[in-house]
Amino acid sequence: MPEAQLPVIPRAVCVYCASSKSCDAQHHADARRLGELLALEGRTVIYGGSKSGSMGALANGALANGGQVLGVLPNFLADMELAHDALSELMLVDDMRTRKHLMLSRSEAVIALPGGTGTFEELLETLTLKRLGLWTGAVVVVNRNGYYEPLRQLLESAVEERFMARQHADMWVFVDTVEAAVAALDTAPAWSAAARSFAAV
Repeated sequence: MPEAQLPVIPRAVCVYCASSKSCDAQHHADARRLGELLALEGRTVIYGGSKSGSMGALANGALANGGQVLGVLPNFLADMELAHDALSELMLVDDMRTRKHLMLSRSEAVIALPGGTGTFEELLETLTLKRLGLWTGAVVVVNRNGYYEPLRQLLESAVEERFMARQHADMWVFVDTVEAAVAALDTAPAWSAAARSFAAV
């Protein structure tokens, strides 16, 4: 089956997070805890396939609790020996664009943990696609210790300045903990392809 036509995995959650081993260890602990919680709820974890940093901790937490974990990793990162070797499934792809597409298109929801430019890019692209009604799942941002407060303020400013409509503020949910993030998957505002009708402000 062509990659573009792979089906959504029921109850799958795409998690955006970092591969950094140098960040505060609390971020790794949060990622592991998130993996544990998603596994215990019977949700499949879809992530970037790395064994490093928060990414590896997330996968390990889910796997240790019987969870299913799908990693999507570009070949050049596999060549750097960054692939997690114990996942339920590892998909090797040609490039970063394909990786992002597969991670999101097979998922029903997204959780973003603190991360760097790659995480920012994934999160903002997801919100763009959601605004256009091309993907409609929940987007939950873990604002641990206020890490994403500048982003929250930026998004709110975009609404206030009419670069986005007031309805677009329903596209995201900010929470303080991974426990709250998992709970928010079921309580986030509903969204549909009808959002296309007010995508332009």
